[in-house]
Amino acid sequence: MRTVDIWVSGMPIRESTTWAYPNGGHLGLFLVPVYQCTVTGVDDANRIVSERFDVLRFGVMCKDGRTASIVGLADRQTHVIKAWIGSYNVHSARSNENGAWQVYGNFLIHDGPDNSSELFATVGCIEIMGTQGFSRFNDLIIRLSGSKAKTRDAQLVEIGRAGTMRIKYDAAKRPPLKKV
Repeated sequence: MRTVDIWVSGMPIRESTTWAYPNGGHLGLFLVPVYQCTVTGVDDANRIVSERFDVLRFGVMCKDGRTASIVGLADRQTHVIKAWIGSYNVHSARSNENGAWQVYGNFLIHDGPDNSSELFATVGCIEIMGTQGFSRFNDLIIRLSGSKAKTRDAQLVEIGRAGTMRIKYDAAKRPPLKKV
């Protein structure tokens, strides 16, 4: 298996609308920054491939139904992806792009909003944006990994177990809690 590197920038490129998950839907809407995420590796022809995706990195959490706060990973850090979780379904919105990559604990990489009118909430996971964005992200990872498993699901599981995929977060300024 070949190494696949994921890099999440620390500089916002725009904002996206969200709500306070899981118990803050009634608190209204909030704005969180959108960042770029770059996936890099080598394909079967030994060519370097690098593609960018827009992602949510920070989110708004409300556990008590009254208090909202910004959550997410702000420090510079690098992790080896722990596993592919094929049974994962997005909790805050409807999505047909199921599954998630486990960075550590409950910090995951999974599907995010397809467009600016679609509302997803996040509590600090990396959410891949754009129409079929998470599917395109996973297609790229499969192509760069060199997985020889027979099915897509088996390829994703094999990649997750291999320990050859890393994610690097640049340091980012934690955004303020910002109402729409």
